[in-house]
Amino acid sequence: MLKNPKAERLLQEISVAYNDPAVAADKALAAKLLACAQELAKHENYLLTATRVNAVALSGIRQHMHQPIKSLNTLYQQTARTSEYYWGVAAAAFLSPLW
Repeated sequence: MLKNPKAERLLQEISVAYNDPAVAADKALAAKLLACAQELAKHENYLLTATRVNAVALSGIRQHMHQPIKSLNTLYQQTARTSEYYWGVAAAAFLSPLW
């Protein structure tokens, strides 16, 4: 069990997508989701992992455009705001010396 409740919720969301039979059929996608879950369990860095999960979900959505996987769409929507927040903070950190 993780200490951060947001990290625990993200782990559950990843688990739901990972256990979907359509995701399990795509071995590369399942491996990427598993790697994200392991990274989250190891480091508990919720913001970075949510951003990576969002990218993995978007990649999977693009690969399966003709037969969409509902759990990937849900995972993408659940992590989209956190990913946007993280990229905004990162951009501000990189560009702050220029301001």
